Amino acid sequence: MSLFDQSFNNPSSCFAICNENKGISKSAPHRQKLKLPHVLEDGLTTADRQKKQEIDSLLSGAFNELTFEERQEQQEMLHGVEAAIAEEANFVEASLIELDDHLTNIKRGSLYEVAEDMDPGYVGDRSFRVMFLRGNRYDAREAADQMIKFFELKHQLFGKG
Repeated sequence: MSLFDQSFNNPSSCFAICNENKGISKSAPHRQKLKLPHVLEDGLTTADRQKKQEIDSLLSGAFNELTFEERQEQQEMLHGVEAAIAEEANFVEASLIELDDHLTNIKRGSLYEVAEDMDPGYVGDRSFRVMFLRGNRYDAREAADQMIKFFELKHQLFGKG
């Protein structure tokens, strides 16, 4: 018998002892057995299980309406195995220049600018910048935004210095 199946009329119950000490009668309506929704083995109620099944059927229906290529692309994205981008030297250099342009436009007054003044070698390191480009699939604007957020978070966690 679980705690939730016990009646509060049982004197061994904490609630019964507390209520008896306050002089509340045992026939009071609040002393009735607590009724909870039926919980299944997996921790879901039957209503939650029905909602889960409905959502699963909607998702599978939408997924089945995709073409094979679209379905494959979604699966790869979900599992983090998207097709790699060819990192040709010219492409990487062009992306780095584009990243520098975006950073120049958005860095004014940011902690990125403070970090750049403190240690330009670290902030301007090619491999450091390529790391942000790779993480954003060579979207220079997204990589620049992420670099700004990185230095803000770093300052928040570790302070200045």
